[in-house]
Amino acid sequence: MLCLTCNRVRPARSPAEYTVVRAQAITVHGLCTCAQPGAWLPEAYGVAVAVSPSDRGG
Repeated sequence: MLCLTCNRVRPARSPAEYTVVRAQAITVHGLCTCAQPGAWLPEAYGVAVAVSPSDRGG
């Protein structure tokens, strides 16, 4: 759960990772702000993304 670079809590990659333990660790260690190797695309992890009607072309 901790970043190997800054020793802070890495951002969650799925809603299931948002736990009380993670929240407590963030208050103790802080949240990692290191540059990630790539953009996190919610769709890649099965997370639904809301799309507005204008984005659908209609």
